[in-house]
Amino acid sequence: MKDPHELTTHCIRCGLCLESCPTFIETGNEMESPRGRIYLVRSALEGKLKWQEDVRSHLDKCLGCRACETACPSAVEYGQILELARDKIETEKPKWAKRALLNGMTKPGRFKLQLTLGGLLPGRRVPKLLSQLLSGESPEADRPTPQDEGFWPELTNLPPVKGEVYLLEGCAMRVLYPRVHQATRRLLRRVGYTVRETDQGCCGALHAHSGYLDQAHEMGTKLATQLKEDLPIIVNSAGCGSHMKEFEDETLAGRVFDASEFLFNHGLRDVLQSASWPNKTTYHDACHLAHGQKIRSQPRDLLKAIPNIQCTELNEADTCCGSAGIYNLTQPKMARQLLERKWTNIEATGATYVATGNPGCHAWIAQAAREHGQTVTVMHTLELLERALGNDE
Repeated sequence: MKDPHELTTHCIRCGLCLESCPTFIETGNEMESPRGRIYLVRSALEGKLKWQEDVRSHLDKCLGCRACETACPSAVEYGQILELARDKIETEKPKWAKRALLNGMTKPGRFKLQLTLGGLLPGRRVPKLLSQLLSGESPEADRPTPQDEGFWPELTNLPPVKGEVYLLEGCAMRVLYPRVHQATRRLLRRVGYTVRETDQGCCGALHAHSGYLDQAHEMGTKLATQLKEDLPIIVNSAGCGSHMKEFEDETLAGRVFDASEFLFNHGLRDVLQSASWPNKTTYHDACHLAHGQKIRSQPRDLLKAIPNIQCTELNEADTCCGSAGIYNLTQPKMARQLLERKWTNIEATGATYVATGNPGCHAWIAQAAREHGQTVTVMHTLELLERALGNDE
């Protein structure tokens, strides 16, 4: 594990990160910027400030989107600094409600039960009591609703099988977006790969981003033993993929790929020549895909490979939508501001479909679509690609 104090010394306080930071853009507050937060963390590590009284509220407001890393000329590892600092804060004084939420979300059976019980409550929003415990504010996020699994026709005209891969089933992704997993399997088969089925647990990403590093490491290590064969590991959740690529376990090194990255590299563009999607479509960059994994062109190039698609670029496409893991539950007011900003940009494109590569973005932007009259449909990039290929069945 890296030394957090040494990491903070890499910041030269140039300020180039400021205009990339969503919370600074919204507030204009230096302490809500990457530069300001790094200063707070360094001061707390040196004993000049107190973690709980002086630092915690500003780190809690950070999305962890890592847009500052893209802007930084000094290659400051802000994501590492944030996670290590949050770990110190939570070790000193943990928030039991947040930890209980994470422990529920990352166990699929328990998460399904919670969603079923939550569906018995009136209204769509997350319960007010839970929101008060997590944030002290009124809720903004709707209770998540799992996708219907739907029906996919049998695949035909397939190439010979040339290899196997693992597909990360995940925790929340497995429960909320089963169609996305189905689409991922089908796209993999279209380029000659089958999925090796295996029992899996959570990768630990949500815990790591929230500051529970010991638990995240335990979960990640257990997952690595479940994916021990030397096969590529395909991930269709941006936050999970980013965490797994950076996880310190040699058995995972070089084996983790975002699904769009792997499919692009293995010929899906050619397969998409037979697809059809005559709809105006835009693309939202999930933060941990664009800024964490540096994957921007592959999803766009796959979408543009569909012959009759109408692709339009989204203004501030790589600016966080405000979902950010559980951020829209722990910081609902700021999350709402960022969602409305994102929605204004989406509406300006005139698109009827938005593609994205992360479940949190998917759910949060889809909520905005419902609230604004459902003029836009939000889909995972892979589900959109597979649906576009449905014309050849």
